[in-house]
Amino acid sequence: MAAITITPLSPCVGAEIGNIDLREPLSQDEVSTLKGALGKYCVLFFRDQPIDLAAHRRFAQYFGELHIHVGGEGTASKPDPNYPEARVQHFDRNSKRVSGEVWHTDQSCAAIPPMASILHQTIIPPDGGGDTLFASMYAAYDALSDRMKAFLTGLTATHDGNKLFDKGTKTVYPISSHPVIAVHPWTGKKLLYVNRGQTTHLNDIPREESDAILGFLFQHIENPEWQMRFHWREHSIAFWDNRCAQHRAIWDYWPNVRSGVRVQIKGTQPPIPA
Repeated sequence: MAAITITPLSPCVGAEIGNIDLREPLSQDEVSTLKGALGKYCVLFFRDQPIDLAAHRRFAQYFGELHIHVGGEGTASKPDPNYPEARVQHFDRNSKRVSGEVWHTDQSCAAIPPMASILHQTIIPPDGGGDTLFASMYAAYDALSDRMKAFLTGLTATHDGNKLFDKGTKTVYPISSHPVIAVHPWTGKKLLYVNRGQTTHLNDIPREESDAILGFLFQHIENPEWQMRFHWREHSIAFWDNRCAQHRAIWDYWPNVRSGVRVQIKGTQPPIPA
């Protein structure tokens, strides 16, 4: 069998993986290749992969244990009745909202956030709707001035699930503090770890200063220079690293249907301070 191909899709983030069939078991060499590519490109894309949930779960388990969403009842996605770590993301004319309409990294409010997420789409809206934006937090960090990098290094921020998830549910959402500048455990590269969806304030500085700095950082993170926009097709898969990528779903397809399943991989440690 030909070797896996890796085709970068933008200068900063995203690569498409070819010569692979995720319906079949992977070799250790293939897993190592994908792990290296994930750390480098932040998000990997696979086309024409008509996998079932068993193959989806098996693929995720090559990279770690499976993660159960900390948002519980407060999310637009719902757990699969047989596998709670699998979340069904089905949105149609009856949906009041969809998952991920604000820039975020998945469940940063958790003490140990999920390491990665793998989304398989099976029903795609017509006319090009339902794209997902991805951004590199390596590039966002690198583009900061040296003085801003020095100021942010050593700071922590509070990430609160109550900011993002539904109010009035029985779920108690986690609240955690994480470094503003973190280091990726696989690559050793520094990255920016705050997000508009769940970060509420910087710790140990006045709230007015925190609001101003976070406002700048959120706007900086959303700069299109370190983004890419992924156009889904039926049986496309996106596999993103929550430590170094942020993403945002585009809900431009109502009342049409977009439907898929996401499985997440447990983190093994909290974000590492730079």
